[in-house]
Parts: sequence; C-alpha cells; structure tokens
Amino acid sequence: MFQTIKYFLVRTGISLFLLLVFGFFALYVVHEIALPRTAFDDVMIQWALLFICVFMGFFAYGQIGDQRFLNAFHALKDVGPLYDKEVIVRKFENLLRFTESAYFLPGPARRFRGLVVRKYADYLMSIGREEPEALKIYLKAFLQNPENSKFRAPLLSILDQGGDLSENEIDLLLVMVRAEDFKDAFIVNHLASIFLRKKKLTGKTEPVFLFAVENESNDAGEILQFIVPVLLENHRADIFALRFYLQALSLHLQGEDEMREILGKAFCEGHYEGIDPVLHEKCGQTFSLMELDKQAEIREAVATNRISGRLKKINLFNREDKQDISRLKVRFGIQKSLFQKLGDGIFWIGRLLQGLGKKIFLKVIDGLILFGKARLWVKLVSIPLLGLLILAGLGVLEWRATRDEIVADKEPRTSAVAPVSKLVAKKPNKVHTIQVAAVTSAKQADQLIKSLERKGVEKIFIVKSARQAGGSWYKIRVGPFDKKSNALKVAKRLMDDNLIKNYFLVSKPKRVAGKKDS
Repeated sequence: MFQTIKYFLVRTGISLFLLLVFGFFALYVVHEIALPRTAFDDVMIQWALLFICVFMGFFAYGQIGDQRFLNAFHALKDVGPLYDKEVIVRKFENLLRFTESAYFLPGPARRFRGLVVRKYADYLMSIGREEPEALKIYLKAFLQNPENSKFRAPLLSILDQGGDLSENEIDLLLVMVRAEDFKDAFIVNHLASIFLRKKKLTGKTEPVFLFAVENESNDAGEILQFIVPVLLENHRADIFALRFYLQALSLHLQGEDEMREILGKAFCEGHYEGIDPVLHEKCGQTFSLMELDKQAEIREAVATNRISGRLKKINLFNREDKQDISRLKVRFGIQKSLFQKLGDGIFWIGRLLQGLGKKIFLKVIDGLILFGKARLWVKLVSIPLLGLLILAGLGVLEWRATRDEIVADKEPRTSAVAPVSKLVAKKPNKVHTIQVAAVTSAKQADQLIKSLERKGVEKIFIVKSARQAGGSWYKIRVGPFDKKSNALKVAKRLMDDNLIKNYFLVSKPKRVAGKKDS
C-alpha cells in the first residue's frame, strides 16, 4: 500500500510541476511569440499540454527508473570474490533499496527485487558469508525457488544454534522438507522431535510425524503413543491414519483390535486400491491374518453400507461447488473459459477483417513494435516533439480561421475613381467603430472588456456573430464615432498607449449600425 501511494503521489507531483513550468511556458510562446496579434480559444492546446505533462510525469519517469535499475544491475553482472567485497555489498544493498522507491509499483518492484536477491545471494555464497544479514538474503532467495537446494546448507545452520525454533523457522523447515519431498531424514526427525515436545498435532505436522515414524527415528515409539489414541478417538480412516495404524501394530498398543478392523474395512471397500496400491496390499495382509468369522462380519458390514448408500440420494452440490467444478473443468481443458471463447470470437472477427483493413492494422502494429524497440532517448524526444507539432498545427488553424473571419467582416472599400453621378449624389451618414479584438469565448470577451475599462477606455460594446467553422465570434468594439477621423485618432491613441495591439475600422450606414450595434 505504501509503495503504491508513493508511486502515484510522486508521479502526480512531477506531472503538476511540468504542467506549471512547461505548460505555462508553452502557452506564453504560443500567445506572445508565435501568434502575438491573434486572439483564439486555446482549450485544445491546454488539453494537449496536459497530456504531454502527464505522459512525461508517469510513463517517461517510469522508463527512466527502469533504465537506471537495469544499468545498475548490469554493472553487477560479472562481480566475483576478487572485487572489493564491501563496495559490492554496498551496491547490492543500494539496488535493493532502489526497488522500494517511487519508480515502481509493488508488482514490478517485487520482480526486480527478486533478480537482485538471487544475484546477491550467489555473490554472498561465493565469498563465504554466513552472518545473520547474509542468512536473510539466503532465505529470500530460497523462498523464491524452494526447489533450488543451493541455499539449504547455510539456512540449516539455524538448527545448530540451540533452543526452540520460532513458528516462522518451523514453517521454513516445513517448506524445506516438502520441497525435498521429505527425503532429508535429519530435518524430518528434528522437526518431529520439536512437534512431539510441544504436543503439536495439526494437518501440517502429521506428514512430518508419519515420515519420522516410517524412517524409524528415535522418537518413533513416543510419536505413535501420542498420535494413535487421538486418531482412534476421532475414528480416522484416511491414508495418513491407515499408515500410522500399520506402524503401530508392531508395538501392540491399546486399541489394536480396532485398528485391525479399520484396516480390514479399508481393504474390503477398495477405495485406496488405485490411489495407493502398496497401502491397499498391506491392509489386505492385515485383513488376511484376522479370523474367518471377523472377515465375514467386515465383508457383510461393507456390503450393507454399499446397499444402503445406493438407496439415499444426496444433493451433493451447491452453487459455490458448481462454480469450483467449472473452474476445474477450465483448468484441466474440459471446457473453455470466457476469455478463451472471447479470444475465439476475436480470432474469427480478425479473419473477417482480411484485406485492406488487415494490412493497415499490421502496418500500425509494425510501427508500434518499431517504436517499442527504439532507444529510450528516441522515445522521450519523439513524444514531446509530436505534441509540439500538434500544438503548432492547432495554432495555425485557429489563426487562419480568425483572419478569414476578420476579412469577411470588413466592408468593401470604395473605389478611388467613382462615376460622376455618385460624386454628385449626397453621401449617406455613416458611423465608425474600432474593432480591437475577436474571441470565441464570452468569458474571454468579458475579461478583455473589464481590462480595457480599468485602463480608462470608454464606449466598449460586443457584437456577436456566427463562425463559419461553428460556434460564435465575440467582437469587442469601441465607438461609435460620427467621423472617421475621430475614430482613427482614438485608435492611434490606444495603440500609442499600448492598450491594444491591433485594430481595424468598421464603417456602416447609420441606420444599419444603429440596429446592429444596439
């Protein structure tokens, strides 16, 4: 949990830092350097910057962590006893701590730590270390691969330290004997003596007691005297109990007749004939030594139980059991899982998408594979460059749309040479306004008007018109003015005072302007 929290907190912090520094810098470049005289909605640019910063904060940061680990691990690839031992040990310890950093989630961290632990344990064994810290590393390496007996010898040194073993140490030795399939008689007998001394009889200690008895340990008699009464009291007739009974018959313990009867019944039922033929044969030998009347009685009791069992119908399965059976059928290949069926469906859909679509898909996959095989610096450089190209393209499109709208909104200029009839005719009265900006957001328009009003600009109003690309233009204008010269004087003063960056003059008939601008 702590590793996961570190992972997300650190990467979120890096993403926010990049967004505050790189994001604002990119917006400043777009607005003040690339397109200084253009007002446009930069929502798409902001989303693109957010994607780039999150990509750099999460994916790129993780790639850097993986590369740092692999470089450090590769540096320890060929170390041996001839190197400076303290330096190498310190490097291994630092690398183990590095796997617990915010670079990794718990799953990848555990996988990387496993690589380091196995390499570290091999190195410690090559230099003959057996101090407690080294034993901990041997333990970690053994638990990752219990079948590898390379680290058994140093771990068994804990048996020579005297005193009772802790629960964890006992569990470790149980794992060892099970990994060795109970072939190490020394560990089995030692554990059996510990369990006997503690009177500890559970499901995990029974196999240890049984193998100790069958290996004829020094405590075999005491073990049988401790276990057999408990088994008889609970009417046990499983494989472990039958093997204990067979060993106990030679000691003539109390309950010998009951043990022979259980063994004979197990032979007549024949449940273990296919599971454990040797055990079935031994039960048969015990059954053959019994009196004929007793044999007939046992056979009759077994036959009666079989007949009465056929008459009873038991509802054996509940819903959970049926689900477990379904999982086992999938595990053993009797039926296909949902994911396998889904995979078959996807396969047939893929068969239907042959031709042009398949070729395009394969080309895309090849491109992704080629990108995945590229070097780390190529990946880290290409993604930001692609983002900047997208930003530049969006900026150019917005600038062109703004320019087209402004040109379309302008009135056509009158010709310098006009017909005589028009020169003589009376000119209609016009009003003149100065358009200082055009934006696509009402919020931006309100902010710009408030900014101009704070700087002393008067007679500001908004004209709303439809955009060709969809949406609306919000045009900020100053006026109206009866004379064109007055409008130009005001525009020049605003430019000189750096209150506006650009403008253009809008001249319309007074009647139309009055209706339009109201």
